[in-house]
Amino acid sequence: MTLLSSRDEADIPGGRPRSSAAWGLNALGIAIVAFFFVRNGVLLGLPVWVWVLGSVALAGWVLREFGRSPRLVATAGVVMVAAGSVTVVPTDSLMIVPVIVGIVLIGAHLRVPVWAASVTALAAIVVVAVTATVEHASLQFVLGTSGGMLLGVLIGFSRRQFRVAAERAREAEREQQRAQLLADRSRAARDIHDVLAHSLGGLVLQLDAVEALLEAGRVEDATTRAGEARTLAADGLAEARRAVRALREDADTDAEPATSTTAPDTTEPSRASRPTTDPGAGLTALVDAHRSFGGEVVTQGDETLADLDAAHRAAVVQVVREALSNARRHAPGRPVSLSVIRDGDAVDVVIANPLARGGHGLLGMRERFQELGSSATVEAERSDDEFVVAMHLPVDPVAADGEQS
Repeated sequence: MTLLSSRDEADIPGGRPRSSAAWGLNALGIAIVAFFFVRNGVLLGLPVWVWVLGSVALAGWVLREFGRSPRLVATAGVVMVAAGSVTVVPTDSLMIVPVIVGIVLIGAHLRVPVWAASVTALAAIVVVAVTATVEHASLQFVLGTSGGMLLGVLIGFSRRQFRVAAERAREAEREQQRAQLLADRSRAARDIHDVLAHSLGGLVLQLDAVEALLEAGRVEDATTRAGEARTLAADGLAEARRAVRALREDADTDAEPATSTTAPDTTEPSRASRPTTDPGAGLTALVDAHRSFGGEVVTQGDETLADLDAAHRAAVVQVVREALSNARRHAPGRPVSLSVIRDGDAVDVVIANPLARGGHGLLGMRERFQELGSSATVEAERSDDEFVVAMHLPVDPVAADGEQS
């Protein structure tokens, strides 16, 4: 997943990227104002200082279009207002155009204080008023040009607000992407922890059994156990690789249909170290694996979890697998009880074993149920001389409808 850049280079002032139409309109505006400036200057015989300042204002406009530095662009806006305001009266209000464009530019610039456009416009109005007094221009002329500059302030403020909103939206998207990255990493770490804790815990028990059988001279049985241990280790490694591969492929799932990754696993040995070898099997594989490791488990209820949908069933399988792993590590040889109870429109799954210490697995149990986004809950706590994991999940509506029909 790629995070957005902090600033869009296509738009120096900090807003949205400028389209080719915007560039074209500004270029057309520069060309039209420059044409009438030269034409009127020749016809009216404007003094040299008007030619110089008018050219500076137009140069600032051009610089605003092609400048790449934010400071340079802001400077171009100030030059447009300063040089253009002095030549507004001599050019019969023609140069009011670059003045308004400069005020809009300053008002929309995110790195300039919000009051800068108002102060700049006020200064330009004063300059125009003084120049109009010297040139004996009418009051209506001053009021008209002042209104145009105040309109530029409003337009600049409006564009500024739009850019602020766009920047906040980009920042929110960046934060969302960061949160998604952290969630993906947490999920991968949890999956790897579940796989390794289960497979390595079972592997230790198998190797202990191999050692005991060899000491007893039962070489054939020891060889069988060693083969099972190798199968379990291979399954754990395959599942760890699958968890990492799933994390890498998360960013591509929206761009193209995901290819099946379960097909290559059909030839691998089937063990309960896998998170979801067969969702329809429910807890059966986990119970069989626990017993094959030498553990004792007493079950009650439907081990297939047929009353749950696929997402809730997978979460229960993960939690039960972690609970069985804890039981084998911290209370080996002690009996474990597993109950699946249908209670109206909910299913309660309770697994209890002699006291065990907490760890990352218990945190992973809660995280899995939080990701379901439903009313499902999981509680893990000490009760008398046992450690009890209790799950409460809603019944799958499809299964409920099937029973009613």
